[in-house]
Amino acid sequence: MESLREQAAALPLHPGVYIFKNAKGDILYVGKANQLRERVRSYFAPDIAITRNPGIEQMVRESITLEHHLADSEPEALLLEARLIRRHKPRYNIALRDDKSFLLIKITMNEEFPSVGIAREKDLEELLAKKNRPQPTTNAIRQKIDHVEYYGPFPSAYSVRGVLKTVRQIWPFRDCSTQKYNQFAALGHGCIFASLHLCNAPCVHKVTPEDYRKNIDQLRKFLRGEQSSLIHEVETQMEAAANNELFEAATILRNRLYSLKRFQYVVDTFRTARTKSELTPYNPAEDLRIECYDISNNQGAHAVGSLICGIVTGGKTQPLTSADDVKKRFRFDKTRYRKFKIQTVGGISDTEMLQEVLRRRFRRTQWAFPDMVLLDGGKGQLNAVEQVRRERELQDKVALGSVAKGPTRKRTDLYGEDWDKFPMISRDAWHRISENLREEAHRFAISYYRNLHRKAVLGR
Repeated sequence: MESLREQAAALPLHPGVYIFKNAKGDILYVGKANQLRERVRSYFAPDIAITRNPGIEQMVRESITLEHHLADSEPEALLLEARLIRRHKPRYNIALRDDKSFLLIKITMNEEFPSVGIAREKDLEELLAKKNRPQPTTNAIRQKIDHVEYYGPFPSAYSVRGVLKTVRQIWPFRDCSTQKYNQFAALGHGCIFASLHLCNAPCVHKVTPEDYRKNIDQLRKFLRGEQSSLIHEVETQMEAAANNELFEAATILRNRLYSLKRFQYVVDTFRTARTKSELTPYNPAEDLRIECYDISNNQGAHAVGSLICGIVTGGKTQPLTSADDVKKRFRFDKTRYRKFKIQTVGGISDTEMLQEVLRRRFRRTQWAFPDMVLLDGGKGQLNAVEQVRRERELQDKVALGSVAKGPTRKRTDLYGEDWDKFPMISRDAWHRISENLREEAHRFAISYYRNLHRKAVLGR
């Protein structure tokens, strides 16, 4: 066990997949994490049998070695975890051992009018195994087998259908089976998707094979991520149509170009935000990590607590004085968000509910403590949680403060004496940081409360 703890302590603080193995080298359990070291260390908590299940505790006792594979992001780690569980079927993995898998978009290129549909990654894996071809190892799948192309993966039917809905408005395509295609060809009219302009009705010759194939080729470029060259290609087509006075075609291409540029803007914005996040990982020696808590209930019914987390880059070492500084250097860390269903408090005592939530949180020693705990509330909430902090003897480890709307509702009031423990942050900056955290904690708590209330009312 001690050797396993040492192996866990040596893991990086990086997204990836961890693998527990026994003395024979058999894979017992596969998991994924946004921060490998913190996640794996939680398996050695004394209450693991309660917080997870007794089987996990038994798995840890049987394990001898730990292996890990790094990933570029948590979604990529999730994908790798699912693949490893499907292939190895570890004894202690309950989820993801069934036949479900991530979804792919497939295009049947050997048809006169290629159809676009959905396939499961599991089916692609089985097909690759039959043909003795290597399995996908990266996050992006671009595979061609027997004239059928696969793109993805997508984590849910909702996400893949969202992509198809977007691209189908730019490039109409058929998604029907051969039987359905022949059925509408015999009827002499297209299906409902043709009337909605989401399919250009090749079944009744509303489009030539050449023009249909051009659309499909552009769709394939889109799925390969070649947006820039695609935009240039559509611009060239639009100019040619306009020069030849094909104004209806030019209008279609103009709308297509607008949709592509709008999509490209969204992609570029996402990439910029992701790059910024990847360039500024959490540094405990310099950055300030704050947990903010809120309670939500209706006269005590369905009471819940929320824990959200914010990071102030350089909050311990660099001055932070203005709203612009906060905008540039503050971010939420959603990997550390947690929900608590109130278990021991009846009635409508928010202070007692906060005490319960903080006691449960502080018992989770496998969760790294924050630099500061912030409460949504006034002096009453602050005093109640101060009692919990003293019980755990955390006065010198975790700062404490609370934030509430002032009498005029135009500015927040800050309570507590620990703000000065972070001299690099001005009072004005603290007001802005606290407002951001308070609003996010309130949103997160309300969403959880509404979810529980809806389930109670509707039974689902």
